[in-house]
Amino acid sequence: MRKAHFGGWSICAKSLTMLALLIAVGPVVPVRADLQEMPAAQMAQITGTGFSSFLVEGNRVRADFNIAAETYTEIGSLKLGYWDDGLGPGWDQNWTAVKLGTLEQDMSLRGFFIEAYFDNLTDPVNRRLTSVFFGFSQVTGDLQADFQSLSRVGVGGDPDQSRVNLGVNTFHFNNSELMISLQLQGGNRGIWVRFGEGTTLN
Repeated sequence: MRKAHFGGWSICAKSLTMLALLIAVGPVVPVRADLQEMPAAQMAQITGTGFSSFLVEGNRVRADFNIAAETYTEIGSLKLGYWDDGLGPGWDQNWTAVKLGTLEQDMSLRGFFIEAYFDNLTDPVNRRLTSVFFGFSQVTGDLQADFQSLSRVGVGGDPDQSRVNLGVNTFHFNNSELMISLQLQGGNRGIWVRFGEGTTLN
């Protein structure tokens, strides 16, 4: 049988006393916190460098993180965005037998970022999120899958592709972007991927 220790009871009693004092001070009230732009003078005093960078520009907010990964990953099934786009219900993304990298060569992913666009960003009452993007800005390696449904943003003048069936194929990334896009408003709603310039299809 375990022995009781006076020190443990003492700590517990102190914690309960502190909790009681906090409750006695007054009721908990909700608080509101909005992003506030720092004055230029304050920004000029910042001299350090860090793990991430954060940008607010117009209605765009972006965070870049110094994250890198090397991976060989197998995913049995990846499905995103099931809804009726006007042509009937279906998946924006429906990939099976997914492989990131190969047994011989890992996929390299660098420069993770998150980017969001708003309507009326500076207006707390009317602010509305319209789209979110996240992914890696520098990817090298192979992405192989049975692409039963692929919604892809066109790059370099290529048209967008919505829910196309490419079958079994391999995309080769050559220090190019790999991004997922959530479009919440407008005519291109849905979940899209973007394979940046330099990516080739086998």
